[in-house]
Amino acid sequence: MALHESYSCEAQYKSTLFGMQSTVILQLMYCDWVSEQLAAQEESQRKKKKGQLNSDGLLRLLTGDQFYECVVEHQKNTEEDKIVQENCQKQREEQARLMTAWKEVDKEQKRRNKA
Repeated sequence: MALHESYSCEAQYKSTLFGMQSTVILQLMYCDWVSEQLAAQEESQRKKKKGQLNSDGLLRLLTGDQFYECVVEHQKNTEEDKIVQENCQKQREEQARLMTAWKEVDKEQKRRNKA
């Protein structure tokens, strides 16, 4: 009798432990997801701020060396962003082409398996 109670308590403890472990795993997955979302949001905000050269509303000497350097840096960043976007587009197109080819091969293989 005592042995059965001991086994039932042990089973209950194991069940509770598995539940806690599952909760911790889900919480870690959620925290990772939220962290990635926050990093992406901060990155997009940082990029938006780079888009305006005179974003603080103060007057600037447009011919000054400091402002000229900001303009040159802004143009350089814009060109780099354009190159990155073009590369991403090429990668997406290549991946789509490869996926189409794979689907055709997979379809052919499934057809042969049915025969």
